[in-house]
Parts: sequence; structure tokens; C-alpha cells
Amino acid sequence: MSATVTTAREFFSLPDHEKKKYEAKSASDPIKCGNFNVTNNSNQNFTLWRDYLNLYVHPYFHCPNKPQLLREVVLEYTERTRKLARKLVESVSESLDLEQHYVDQVLNLDSSFQLFAANLYPPCPQPDQAIGIPPHTDPGLFTFLIHNGVAGLQIEHGGQWFNADSPPGSILVNAAEQLQIFTNGRCKSVRHRAVVNDKRERISIVVANGPAGDAVVGPAAALVRKDGRAIYLPMKYEEYVEARMHGLVKEAQLTKSRLHGKSILDEHVDN
Repeated sequence: MSATVTTAREFFSLPDHEKKKYEAKSASDPIKCGNFNVTNNSNQNFTLWRDYLNLYVHPYFHCPNKPQLLREVVLEYTERTRKLARKLVESVSESLDLEQHYVDQVLNLDSSFQLFAANLYPPCPQPDQAIGIPPHTDPGLFTFLIHNGVAGLQIEHGGQWFNADSPPGSILVNAAEQLQIFTNGRCKSVRHRAVVNDKRERISIVVANGPAGDAVVGPAAALVRKDGRAIYLPMKYEEYVEARMHGLVKEAQLTKSRLHGKSILDEHVDN
């Protein structure tokens, strides 16, 4: 895991002309990098303080050619975490008395969507007026996070924010929105954010694991029968992500992560 953090740092250290090849042009670019070291002009007047590298790594693998070991390291790490994500989904399903093969068929885990994201948070001169990543939940099933030992992740509970930094050599696991939908609300997606500091550089590696893009995800049929109703309507995952992206644009401007004033999960509810 340390090699993943190290090679990500090497990417951020590349000359600007190398990184410019992968500058984000659209949200759907399979390789994109950039920075959010800009001041927000909304009434909240916060600064977004982060450099990033985002890679679509499954079902098709995309990665820059430099630095030299990045491709090899990312491929190995994402293959391992993809297997771990599958085991976690199957374990959750087993705990809910669902058949393993049912889960594989419904979510099409062989073609699961996986995103690798490296985040660099430089020391910030005014950390109380900046944020690394605004509050949000993740769209997929499970998200894995490792870091370079510098604190910065916070989770929300009961309307308050708490530090949630994992011990060295461990992986922090967040439940995400598709898991909440699939379990008919039994597993809740975790709202979290990244904060910055004025002394130490922080690097985090995030691997987001979802169902296949064309998988239609809704509450498991057996759970709907048990509960008497489906809390969420089925939706194709790629359409869900596309709709959610519009909310994330607003979120990047430090407004609420909402679509038309509602969360994407709220809009997904079957009343």
C-alpha cells in the first residue's frame, strides 16, 4: 500500500507539461488530473485545496505512462481491492440471507465499475478558510481509503464531524449509496469530507467500487418482500452516476450536494 502512495506522489511531482496531457476536459474522461486550489466566490467564501488524479480502472484499465511504476502499482492495488470489495458485498448479502449468485447476477460484479483517485493536499496557509473535499457520500458500493499518515478525513454523525483516520497499514472502508439502495436502507452511506492543515502535506488514495455501469440496481427482491415495500426505485448505475454528477458540480462550488434541493437518494425514493 505504501508503494501506491509513493508512486501517486511521484505523479504529482512530474513537470507541469507532463501532467497537462491529462488535464480534465470533461467529467467522463477516463484519465484526468487537475487542482481545486481556487477560491470559491459564493457567500461561504471557502477555498478548495486539492490536486487530484482520477483513473477509470475497471472494466477497462486506464493509467498515465509516467511515472514509470505507476501503471504496475495501480493495476496490482486495484485488482486486490476489487476482490476485497466483492467479498464484502457477498458477506453483506450473506448476512441478509441473500444468495451469493443472486448478488453476482444483479450487480454484475465481473464488470464492476472501479475508480482510482489520488489526492494531494498541500499545506494550506489558512486551513480554517479552506477544505480539501466538501461533505459528500459516495455513489458506489464500497470505497477504500489509505493515506500517508497525515490526518484529514472526517465523518458526520448526529450532525457533528469526527476525525476518522485509520491506523498505518490499514484500509478504511466507507459504505456507499448503491449498497444503501441494494439493502433497502439497512446499510447507510457514510457522509464524509477532507479537511486541510497548515503544516503537513497529506496524500490519500481512494478506490471506489461500484456495480457494473449497465446494472439496474434496486432493493434486493427478498428484502422488499420482507419489508413490505421498496424504499428506492431501481435505476441503471451509469444513469445514477450521471444524474449525481450534476449534484457534485454544485457541491464543488460548496453548495449542498443536492439535485433540485433534494439528495439523489431522496429523489430515488418510491413513495
